[in-house]
Amino acid sequence: MKSQHDFPNLNAKRPDGVKPSGRPYRVMVVEDKEFQRKQLVQILESEGYEVVASLSNGQEAVQCYEQYSRDLDLITSDLDMPVLDGYALLFEIMQKKPKARIVFISDDTSKNVIQDLLKMGAADFILKPIQRGRVLERIKMVLDKALKSQQAQGL
Repeated sequence: MKSQHDFPNLNAKRPDGVKPSGRPYRVMVVEDKEFQRKQLVQILESEGYEVVASLSNGQEAVQCYEQYSRDLDLITSDLDMPVLDGYALLFEIMQKKPKARIVFISDDTSKNVIQDLLKMGAADFILKPIQRGRVLERIKMVLDKALKSQQAQGL
């Protein structure tokens, strides 16, 4: 039985984290600061993304990557982390899968560092502080671009 407050949602839109097929995009979050890691997971899950792993350094991510690589859509990563930093993570992942999509979410850094990461294969670079709208917008742009590329190739 409907209550008097059950209004139809006139602005229904597919959550950003859901593919046209209806399945969620699968994301791995790599961030050494626990609060920021949880914040990113919450932001992504609120839009329907499936966070398959939430890890605190690049070494954990490289080890975990094998398990999820076949159907992983995106990795978000900090740049400055203990054990294995974002540069090394990017290098290791690109050796295994050159088309992997990695979006860095990191503190203010120089244009040279950002350019280097993009040349190495990073999909994007988002400056902290973490802002929900900016993170979702930029990740959606990266995934939309990848989807258009796959459609153009007939995949």
